[in-house]
Amino acid sequence: MEYYMHDIPSQDFLPIFVISAWVILFGMMYAGFFTLVKLRLVKKYFIVLAYLSWGALVACIYYLGELLRVEPYTQKVLIGAMVGYLVFPHIVYFLLEKVHNRFEHSEVTS
Repeated sequence: MEYYMHDIPSQDFLPIFVISAWVILFGMMYAGFFTLVKLRLVKKYFIVLAYLSWGALVACIYYLGELLRVEPYTQKVLIGAMVGYLVFPHIVYFLLEKVHNRFEHSEVTS
């Protein structure tokens, strides 16, 4: 089945616009809360807000995919992107902490 933009009903344009805005906001909230907690600028229990933001982001992406009537392959790519968006900050933080511990603290002791 071929897909064209005109297949989207005109009454879905406003929900698509609103959900797209929520995708941006929840993505920023996840990255923001995660960074603030990892930099120890806020208490550790605020990480729950980061994960709640990520969950809301996934729900919005799913709903946006339904509104846009994406193909099954695109749905799988979106799921992979959401898992990557959850895991990638953890990997970056882990690597930065290891590099910091290895090089910053080795200069002080030597």
